Amino acid sequence: MSAIKLEKRGQQAWITLNRPHAKNMLDGECFVGLADAWEEVREDDGIRVAVLTAAGEEDFCCGGDLGDVIPLWTGSRQPANAMEERLKSDPMITDRVMLKATPLYKPVIAAVNGRALGGGTELLQATDIRIAAEHAQFALPEPKVGIVPGAGSMVRLARQLPWAHAMRILLGGEPVSAAEALHMGLVSEVVPLDQLQSRAEYYADNVCRQAPLALQAIKRTALETHTLPWADAFRFEMEQAGAIMMSKDAREGPRAFKEKRVPAFRGE
Repeated sequence: MSAIKLEKRGQQAWITLNRPHAKNMLDGECFVGLADAWEEVREDDGIRVAVLTAAGEEDFCCGGDLGDVIPLWTGSRQPANAMEERLKSDPMITDRVMLKATPLYKPVIAAVNGRALGGGTELLQATDIRIAAEHAQFALPEPKVGIVPGAGSMVRLARQLPWAHAMRILLGGEPVSAAEALHMGLVSEVVPLDQLQSRAEYYADNVCRQAPLALQAIKRTALETHTLPWADAFRFEMEQAGAIMMSKDAREGPRAFKEKRVPAFRGE
């Protein structure tokens, strides 16, 4: 049984954390598999959106499997197979898993089916549209065991949320409910568990109906200009807008509107 499942459904890539027996914690196979899955989504021009979810009904991801990966990284044990060898030899793999090293400009939807603790909440912050089941919880408990949430949260969270909300999660260590996460802006929507799949499908289908180059330019601009001075940010925005206006999709959209038909966007 693969720890990471990648299923392509037309223009959608559905990525599933598949270790429900271990709270979907990220072991070596997960790190390597998820890094590879993101790269496949990035390189496959036929994929327009990714959906990240997990198996089971209790846990989205309860962080890294510390008993598995930390001894490997610290040298307490040696790699047992080729995948663990790759995990140990790739110092950037955590950055690639958390979409830090190379941003992914295609939209990413998270369907959070349960607890997202530690690395689960860090992984969430790498996504764009976030749907949570009503029983989901979010926390960064790393300081309780003497470490820090260093896979992106110390930078991302205070940029994505108001300061007081971010600090409550970063410094408090206690779980935040799905309802509280919605109030804070950490998630986009909260639904009953039995509606989670259908809502993720709704958002993924909606993304696929829009012009892919336009959506990627929007996300790229939002990411790249977040800390730029206004003038530099607006300049970057105009460069992106100008490039999109020269695309075939930019001609197809108005043409389809005039002809009263659904546009056939090709990402060109």
